[in-house]
Amino acid sequence: MTDQTDYSIPTSLGNQTATRDSAFLVHESPRGGITRKNVLRTTTLIGSHETCNLQLISSQVEPSHCVLTLDGRGFRIWDLRSRTGTFVNGIKIRSTRLQHGDEVRIGSFTFKFETTVKDHSREGFFIDDYRVIGILGTGGMGWLYAVEDPRTQEKFALKVLMRRANHPNVDQQELRTRFLLEGEAGGRHKHPNIISVLEYQYRSDVEYLLLELFESIDLQELIQRDGPLDPAFVCSVGLQAAKALHHIHLAGSVHRDVKPSNLLIGENGLVKVCDFGLVLLGNDPVEAELAEQMGKDCLGTADYIAPEQSRDSYDVDGRADIYGLGCALFLALTGKLPFPAENSSEKIRAHRRLSPPRITDLNPKVPSEISAIVHRCMEKDPKDRYQSGKELAAAFTPYAKIRKVRINFQDLIAKRTHQASFRLADPRKKHYLQRIPANVASSLAAITSEEHIGNEHTVIDGRQAGAATRIPGDTSAARDAY
Repeated sequence: MTDQTDYSIPTSLGNQTATRDSAFLVHESPRGGITRKNVLRTTTLIGSHETCNLQLISSQVEPSHCVLTLDGRGFRIWDLRSRTGTFVNGIKIRSTRLQHGDEVRIGSFTFKFETTVKDHSREGFFIDDYRVIGILGTGGMGWLYAVEDPRTQEKFALKVLMRRANHPNVDQQELRTRFLLEGEAGGRHKHPNIISVLEYQYRSDVEYLLLELFESIDLQELIQRDGPLDPAFVCSVGLQAAKALHHIHLAGSVHRDVKPSNLLIGENGLVKVCDFGLVLLGNDPVEAELAEQMGKDCLGTADYIAPEQSRDSYDVDGRADIYGLGCALFLALTGKLPFPAENSSEKIRAHRRLSPPRITDLNPKVPSEISAIVHRCMEKDPKDRYQSGKELAAAFTPYAKIRKVRINFQDLIAKRTHQASFRLADPRKKHYLQRIPANVASSLAAITSEEHIGNEHTVIDGRQAGAATRIPGDTSAARDAY
């Protein structure tokens, strides 16, 4: 019996590569000769043609008979519409995953598949088909996660509806209805300055929205980190947000929750508006039913709510969003809230009755022209504000200057995840666990206990996966005429 080992590893990789994952198709001839074909590469083409990675000389084998592929989940074999077929464990296949020990038959050749490569794609903590890699935030309707699709290695944001409303006066069905409205609004508004909602999914144990993952820092975090921001940069933020709001308003919607944490800023200075949890969709019958059931609730965030919205949250138009944006930019220019009262009711009264401090008094570095634009946004009477996002964008244009922002997104995810862990650790806040899906609660507790949140996805080293394909003439010949 003779052994033939058919694989080549560049010497530059040394023994370190040889001791890592391996994968072989092993063929034993009737005479006892063994051929071991190394298939640890992204693709291994098998057929009778001489250019195939594994050449099988036989009338029963097509020139290009089948192909073996390697991805993050392991190996898959694909039949290339061959006449005689490709069989795995005696079953004719078009495509299937290969596991260690499988028998593969190609024409008259039979191979045993041997590999140490494992499928790591289901390791970690999952929501439906998505692996949780960190927490992006928490809010009144649910938890926002950074997730990865192990099938494609694409990353997304995933917003999960909490299982229990966090306010005694809010019915769970209302919460779910608003969640559905958020999904509808996000899917309706496609704009470069708006976070895209990609899909809505309902499962028996989890309900979620899949969103684009925009690697960014929100305006609130940026102000907390850097203090009052450069006025020209703030104008750029205002300009881009105003364009997004104009798009939303043209569609007949009102965001109703414009605030710094809902303004995301990318490393290149791109701004995107997010979170349609309180969106007003205009003449939507579901929205009208909610208003009838729940009354004219004061919906919004107290630090940024327009006076008219605090009185009747359903009788508002786009100018309420312009007011909220003005309050957010006030904070960005001064580092201070316009009405820093003790509680929400005092803040709302201040929005209705008091004039905010002059921005130039709090920060003399702000040009008076920019200060005037922001103050006009914050006028009590909607008629005295800018009447559209387009008009506001035009006002900002002469002063706006986009700039890059220093962001370490992985550090931000780790920080947000760590902050969320305090809610889980605090016995007074255990109700948070009651408001997230059952299949996520234990995983969340575990993920937040880790000191390091990193990429848990295991991939094959590109030098290993592609090494053999770079070697000219990397073929094996096995003959069936013994």
